[in-house]
Amino acid sequence: MHAEIRTVRDPELRVQVVEQRSNFDQNPDQCLAENEEKQKALLDRITRAQSLLKDVKLDYNLRIKISEVCGSLDVDGLRGDIVINRAAKAHAAYNERTEVTVEDIEAIVTLCLRHRLRKDPLESIDSGDKVKDVFEEIFK
Repeated sequence: MHAEIRTVRDPELRVQVVEQRSNFDQNPDQCLAENEEKQKALLDRITRAQSLLKDVKLDYNLRIKISEVCGSLDVDGLRGDIVINRAAKAHAAYNERTEVTVEDIEAIVTLCLRHRLRKDPLESIDSGDKVKDVFEEIFK
């Protein structure tokens, strides 16, 4: 999977991030204590998802469509298909479901494929529009 990280442009959000970092630098223990409940909730959710993952099912017809997307985008090999199948199941488990939905696949497909569209390592990575367009064409 590939996540695109961009610089925050919103000045108010930038100030908020700088203030949070400054607060942490001044008193890390207090910052950790303030966020302990949220961190515990996230850990619990991830742990539940890990336990549920073995029970998550991905319908055969959805797997066929995933492979259609990969084939239409001329993705080399089968790694794209494999990663999308795994990520869709993980997304469903994280959302406490045992059946993968089209929405699960839609949420992760660009992260799984956009960096796999390059044939030349020096070529820039697709913005994700190509993956979204092919997904829409096949799934909707």
